[in-house]
Amino acid sequence: MKRPPLSEVLDDAIAIVPRVSAPWLGVLWLTAVPLRLVQADAYVRVADLGSAAGCYGSYLAYLSTWITLLLFVSLWGRAVFVRAVYLDLRSERHPAAAVFRVPAASLAVYFYAALTVEVACYASIVTVVALPAAVVLAGLAAVTAPLCTRPSLLAPWREILSALRGTITVSAIFFVCVCAWLLAVVNLLFASRIGVWLAGSLPGVDVARWSVLLSPHNLRYSLALAVGGALAVEPFWLAALSVFVHKMRARTSGDDLRAWFDRIRGSLP
Repeated sequence: MKRPPLSEVLDDAIAIVPRVSAPWLGVLWLTAVPLRLVQADAYVRVADLGSAAGCYGSYLAYLSTWITLLLFVSLWGRAVFVRAVYLDLRSERHPAAAVFRVPAASLAVYFYAALTVEVACYASIVTVVALPAAVVLAGLAAVTAPLCTRPSLLAPWREILSALRGTITVSAIFFVCVCAWLLAVVNLLFASRIGVWLAGSLPGVDVARWSVLLSPHNLRYSLALAVGGALAVEPFWLAALSVFVHKMRARTSGDDLRAWFDRIRGSLP
């Protein structure tokens, strides 16, 4: 089966994100920001505690509870955004309430697959490939969940393995998004430094203090930069994977020809 070219997938993803940005990009970000910030804060606090972290089991359990709850909220936001992307790919227009109503079976399958990937990632975090593999699998779990119409323990993994037949394209999408993430982080860093420099001309502003707070040597600020870059790239990552999976399936079922014919017919007077 011929895979869709990378350039075609990326072009379609870049075109789709602005079309679904209102309000679905906001839903994605509003549900993801709390989780990312709490995760970053928990990492900093554990780093500060160091070897004494074992003495604060109740506090760490409290943080873990919040992270787990916010993870479910973030997964729901991802599912809504992916649903909006799929409806756009099919040239379907639905009211907002319909997009919010993610099928219960697809959502349950997505929760199950995403949590499995999350646990596997934490269990093998010491390895080099754990985090990149978890990012790819979590993204594929999000974009293949709508294809699962009923709860199943094996169906999500079959869909993910089917998508991984295009491993070269998926890896290329991941590489492009990593480069975009690095550029986003650098842009945010320079923007903050320029902001501090401009603030130096204002009376009463403690520029020295802000220079320390907004320094890459500050772990909290470095994590905030990483979170900001991830939020900027995540919509395009999910959209690119959705386009790839949609095109792979359409070329096997003939849906691409039917969609093309429908677009041509709709453009006729």
